[in-house]
Amino acid sequence: MKFKRCWKPIKMNLENSLYKVRPLKKFDKEIILPTSKSHSNRALILGAIRGGNFKVHNLSTSTDVTHLLNAFKKIGLRIRQNGSTVIFENSFPECEKESSGDVIELMTGDGGTTNRFLIALLARGKKEYHLRPSEKMNERPIEDLLAPLKKISVNIVCNQDKNNPEAWIKMKGPASLYNTTKLEVDCSKSTQFASALMLAFSNIPLKFEFLNLKSSEAYLKMTSQVIKKATEGNSYTIPVDFSSLGYPAALAALMGRVLIKNCLEIDSLQADSSFIELLKEIGAHRVLSNDGLEIKKGSALKAFSFDVSKAPDLFPTLVFLAAHIEGESTFSKLEVLQFKESDRLLEMVKMMKSFGVEFIHSPENDSMTIKGSAKTYPEVTIQPVRDHRIVMAAALFMWKNSGGMLGEVDCIEKSFPNFLSLLE
Repeated sequence: MKFKRCWKPIKMNLENSLYKVRPLKKFDKEIILPTSKSHSNRALILGAIRGGNFKVHNLSTSTDVTHLLNAFKKIGLRIRQNGSTVIFENSFPECEKESSGDVIELMTGDGGTTNRFLIALLARGKKEYHLRPSEKMNERPIEDLLAPLKKISVNIVCNQDKNNPEAWIKMKGPASLYNTTKLEVDCSKSTQFASALMLAFSNIPLKFEFLNLKSSEAYLKMTSQVIKKATEGNSYTIPVDFSSLGYPAALAALMGRVLIKNCLEIDSLQADSSFIELLKEIGAHRVLSNDGLEIKKGSALKAFSFDVSKAPDLFPTLVFLAAHIEGESTFSKLEVLQFKESDRLLEMVKMMKSFGVEFIHSPENDSMTIKGSAKTYPEVTIQPVRDHRIVMAAALFMWKNSGGMLGEVDCIEKSFPNFLSLLE
């Protein structure tokens, strides 16, 4: 098999300020990780519907979650916050009478769950809402969520022209479920559309048919279980975020050790928890105890195969891991990567070329093979796309190798606010 050897760095726009990433001499840490923003935003939507002092404990501090909370306050929800716990004193859509104005403008950030879950929730209201996201959210798929909402009489218009100053989404409900008992949802581009509707209409006897379910099925199971647990009591506790866990775990598997003190169980509802089993398969040491989850470097890690459709958010981290394990690691079902905050396949290809990683991408087979190496990759300067997972993957490469200059580090706050200070 012939591999591309790509040593020439990609020319990138360096207009923004750059962060100096220094190579790590060792990696031996005991840390507390962020809690799951996927669980958090699901629980918040349910809290908005439930009201009645429903509590969400261990809430994530990511910007995606913060944007959703800020939007809730503008639509009239009264929320008390006590540390990492939020308490819903009223519910939506009843709270609309406490919001000001007939048209409410919402600044919603760039989070997929933030915007998509919020749109489905607002469909139950009577006021007109204008959503203004940031970054590239208005370029990401949304029509497969709007289509079923239009079928239940929600007046909704989407403006995807980034040069048009009008709001991205203009919508006015309420949804009418007269003679409607089932909605079809196309999940070919994202299961978030289905989750959004399941959550927003969780207290209504409405059924859903999921069409073209190609990837991230685990997130639908998460949604179902969060709904079930939240309806059984008056509170929900957010577990550790396994997407964030992958970064220190990958460094530990290659360089030393990490103890994740707030990971006391493996949350199988999170698709990215599959990374823990993968670590065992490739030869890293892991122990789960009352002290937390400990991961240690393996003596000879083995190359691996991975179906990206099952946990697409792991792809950037696993590319980093594969690049440092001798042998050929393979990735299949890459198509789903183009629908994330960026085209993550394209961005990771650029990154591998910058560092000189050998790989073969086979578009006709929707697969990629990476030839890993124990060598030290060079120091580089990278101004990546504003995608938090791409930026964090670049930092992993730099820490493990020769360091470098890295741009767009502020966007890491979307999911892992203290990533740099915690892992350096």
